[in-house]
Amino acid sequence: SSGINAEYGQAEIIPCNITSMDFFDKLTAPGLVRESGALYKCFDEDIDGFLVADELHRMLLTEESEHWEVYNEEERQELLFLLFKHLVLGGPVCQYDDKIDRYLEIAKGLYKELITVQKNSETKKIELISKVLKVSAWDGDICWFPGDEHHQTFCYLILNPVNRIVTVFSHDYGKGCW
Repeated sequence: SSGINAEYGQAEIIPCNITSMDFFDKLTAPGLVRESGALYKCFDEDIDGFLVADELHRMLLTEESEHWEVYNEEERQELLFLLFKHLVLGGPVCQYDDKIDRYLEIAKGLYKELITVQKNSETKKIELISKVLKVSAWDGDICWFPGDEHHQTFCYLILNPVNRIVTVFSHDYGKGCW
């Protein structure tokens, strides 16, 4: 058969607990995102191969950002945050937006499309019931799937326990560019 025989696979549980876009209200911290939604600019610099021209990108990419601690490590592992980060950082030929609104709108829509919710019969509150795994397949120290170890290369499996459906959401950074 064609294909690659992986030596081992990895599956990391991705937390999925955010039920409101209020989670992103912290982005209006002074010097990060203006009340209007415009991103604060900074001097252009290259960080991990990304041209960084605003404080939002700096906050997402480097602990050296003065805004790194706006989100703690636990919050940065949440699926909604990861989707937002993937959208903001984009691909190698991405045209960045100067306002945050589109990023938030698309992250919200994608999250709602991927995640299954139900109302708790006792508390009457909405609960997220999907389980999310970030998966990869390895042969020694080579990652065969989803590809290189770039943080924009990922494969998430979103498990819907009600309908018994698995949704695959993946991206291989830099592939398919001219």
